[in-house]
Amino acid sequence: MDSFKQLVFSLLQQFKKRNEKQLRHLKDSFLKEATLKTSKLYFEIAVIAYVLSKITSKPRLMGREYQSELLRIEKSLAEFASGVGKYDDATLLRLLKNVEENVNALEILDQRFFRDLVSKGRMKLAATMYAQGVSLGVASEISGIEKQEIQEYAGNTMMFDRVKEEVSIGERIKKARKMLGE
Repeated sequence: MDSFKQLVFSLLQQFKKRNEKQLRHLKDSFLKEATLKTSKLYFEIAVIAYVLSKITSKPRLMGREYQSELLRIEKSLAEFASGVGKYDDATLLRLLKNVEENVNALEILDQRFFRDLVSKGRMKLAATMYAQGVSLGVASEISGIEKQEIQEYAGNTMMFDRVKEEVSIGERIKKARKMLGE
């Protein structure tokens, strides 16, 4: 099994275990790959990993009244994971959209916490990429968020001061060469 598929199945397993910390680590891994590969698919998976970590961080959401929604999220995530290696990126993005729709269904049940959590996650991760050294244009293209919005969010949240790890040009070149087989 390749590393991408392993990461995706790990995401599913960690959500089933409700392991917030590991979900955040997976978010970081997917975001790093999204940055290195300039990949919308990896970016969207990172957003889902971030959102799932936020969900698992709320003890009240682990209660009985939310179990059917959490199981729907698990099921759609399992369908996505099963599609890795079988389908192209466009199809995988559609499967990932099903996961997002199931997450959004939780908003109806608990609007105190779920006010457009996916959009907030997308914004935060786009700003993180930008703060790590990805061009504003690329961060905007991958995330689907306007450049101005990313800049404002990064500035308002002092994102540049909080980012611990930049992805260097050298690391990006090394990864590109590896992908090209050089």
